[in-house]
Amino acid sequence: MIDGVAAACVAASLALQPDMGLLEPERVPPAWLNQHPMITRLMELQNEERARYGLPPLRYNAKMTAAAQKHASWMADTGYYTHSGLPWPEIIHSGPQTPEGAVQGWIYSPSHHGIMLSGSQAGFGYAKRNGVAYWVTVIE
Repeated sequence: MIDGVAAACVAASLALQPDMGLLEPERVPPAWLNQHPMITRLMELQNEERARYGLPPLRYNAKMTAAAQKHASWMADTGYYTHSGLPWPEIIHSGPQTPEGAVQGWIYSPSHHGIMLSGSQAGFGYAKRNGVAYWVTVIE
């Protein structure tokens, strides 16, 4: 039998595992999400960067966006900054207050920039709590 302290530790451990339940195939993001100005600007900026390299724009993927948004919200809610464990290459950022700041940070990081220039479809997430912004892009 698990005592109260052990049960609390197990619950806390599960709460810190961001991939738990993030990928729900039937989940579609609410309509407002694909029209949210932060999400649309994030996609625009990444597509502008891809165009500089002669690459086609990323296509918006609703399932990937639902997962990316869920992870961004999870990081904001918990304050725990980590990759999600989703089945796609992922770039995350915490701190910049604008999509421009987030994308610029990814451009300056060779590994993140490489992910941004890969794939053909993507999902995007953004959340802000206590003045801290969290940004997520997943690409396939």
